[in-house]
Amino acid sequence: MFRLFFALITAAYGANAMAQDSFFPIWGEEAEARGYTLPKPYGLSLSYMDMSNPVTVNSINLTGHPVLEALDINAPEAEFDGYNLTLRGDVWIFPFMNVYGILGYTSGDSVATIRGLSCDMDKVSGLPNKLLCGAINEASDAAIGAPFALEMKGGTYGIGTTLAGGVGNWFALVDMNYTYTSMNIIDGDIKTFVAAPRVGYRWEFDGGRELRVFAGAMYQKVDQYLTGSLLDLGLPSEVNDLIGVLAPDGHFEVEQQGTSRWNTVVGAQYALSPDWELLIESGFGARRTTFMSVGRRF
Repeated sequence: MFRLFFALITAAYGANAMAQDSFFPIWGEEAEARGYTLPKPYGLSLSYMDMSNPVTVNSINLTGHPVLEALDINAPEAEFDGYNLTLRGDVWIFPFMNVYGILGYTSGDSVATIRGLSCDMDKVSGLPNKLLCGAINEASDAAIGAPFALEMKGGTYGIGTTLAGGVGNWFALVDMNYTYTSMNIIDGDIKTFVAAPRVGYRWEFDGGRELRVFAGAMYQKVDQYLTGSLLDLGLPSEVNDLIGVLAPDGHFEVEQQGTSRWNTVVGAQYALSPDWELLIESGFGARRTTFMSVGRRF
C-alpha cells in the first residue's frame, strides 16, 4: 500500500540569488554564487493520496481447527483500494539532496475472489473431521466467486530522499522512500519501497510564483503480511456462527504483494510564493493514483 512523497526544486539559473541565512543546504552559498536560486531549506507538507492497486495473493492459511488447517483456498488475485493521509517534514541537506520523514495514516480494503476451495482428507483424523472435510469438498463449488475481504487501517511512518538538478528551465529528480504501516484492526504490516524518476519544465512569474509541469514513472514494491481472527473478516452470519462453534479462536494468515511494480505519472506544482506550494499528480496503468499536497517552506 502503498505511496509517493517528493519535492520539486528550482534547479535552474536565476537572475537574483538571495544570500544564504541558514546552515542548510551545505554548499548553498557556493551554489547561489554561481547563479542558482535555491528553495528555502526546511519544509512541512500535508498530502493525500487515493490509490487502486492489483495485488497478488501468495498464500492464505487458516488455523484454529484441524479442518481449517486442511483447507486449500485458491484466491490468487485481489484489488486494493484505499487512501493515505500524511504529514512530511523535510530539509535540503545539499542543493541537490533533500531528506524527509513521514508520519501518516493509511486506510484501505483488499478484496480477493475465491477461485477454488478444497479440503485435504489426508490431513485430518477422526470421523467427525473427515465428514466435515468431505462436506466442504461437496459444497466447494458454492464458494467459487465469494469475496475474501480484508480491512486495513493503521499508522504509517518512513523516511526518504530526493536527488534533483537541472539545466536552464529543465529539471530532473529521483525520489526514493521506504514506509511501514502497522495495522490496528487486524494484525500485520505493509512495507513499501518507492523509487520515482521525474523530468519537467518550469515557468517563472512575478511575485515568486512559479509553475512546474513534469512526467515520469513510479516503481513501487509493496509487501503485505496480515493476520487476525476469522471472526473479524465480516463473513456472512451463518459462516461466522459455524466458525464460532468449530473454531472460536480461528485465525487467518495472508501474504500478498503488489502485482504491478511500474506505472506512468504526470503532474504539476504551483508555487504561490517562495513559501507556499500546491501539487497534484495522477498515476496511470494497472496501478492508479491521485496525489495532492500543500506545502510550506521556511
